This record gives sequence, C-alpha cells and structure tokens, in this order.
Amino acid sequence: MALRTRGSAALDKAQRRSALLKAIDENLDLGYGLTLEAYDRLIAETRAALENYNKLLSETAESRKILTHMDRTLSDLSSRMLSGVASRYGRSSIEYIKAGGSPNFRHFQSTPSQPPQSGQVPSEQNGHPANQVSI
Repeated sequence: MALRTRGSAALDKAQRRSALLKAIDENLDLGYGLTLEAYDRLIAETRAALENYNKLLSETAESRKILTHMDRTLSDLSSRMLSGVASRYGRSSIEYIKAGGSPNFRHFQSTPSQPPQSGQVPSEQNGHPANQVSI
C-alpha cells in the first residue's frame, strides 16, 4: 500500500487570502499581532512543514520497497542454506535439525506400533463391529 502525500486546503485558502489582503495594504497591521507579515511567515512555515512531510513519506515508501526486497532475498537465502545442509547431511540428520529443519519423525520412531496381543480382537474397526472370532 503506497503512502499518499497530502495537500492542505487551509494552506491554499491562506495563500489566496494573503494575496487579497495585500491588495488592501502591503503592510497591513490590524493590531493584536494580526499583521500581514506574521500571516505570510506562518504560511511559509506551514508550506515548509507540508513539503517536509511529503518528502518523508516518499523516503518511507522507498525504504519500504528496499526492505521488502531485502526481506525476500534473505528468505530465499535462508531456504537455500537449509537445502544445502539437507544436501550435504541429509534431511534425517542432526545437522539438518540444528539448522532449523523439521525432523522426519518416521526415521526417529523408536518402536513401531504394537499389534494387538493374541486372543484380543478389537471390538470395532472403522466404525463397524468386527467379526467376533474366538481364538
């Protein structure tokens, strides 16, 4: 998602108003600090802050693109490193597990599942009653 730069309706309005006020008097002073000079100074400061804000957004968007690219590159290299360990040591090796690979549990089972003991037949298989056979 791209960050949107912004404008300022208040800044646009103030710039137009300043031009209109200059038509009255270039050095307009309404008292109580309401001078055209102070008004124009605040307009300039607001414009500078808005330009700085938009510049930072642009730099942020660029930084985001760079970081996304680097993140993908790092993820790819991580995968390739793990594949390299698997190629050299095998997917069932301790080295593969140490490198962060998932162990293949079929190779690490200590004993296979035990069959039922003689004389005991399970009463149900797959939800259906088993044929009862006496041994």
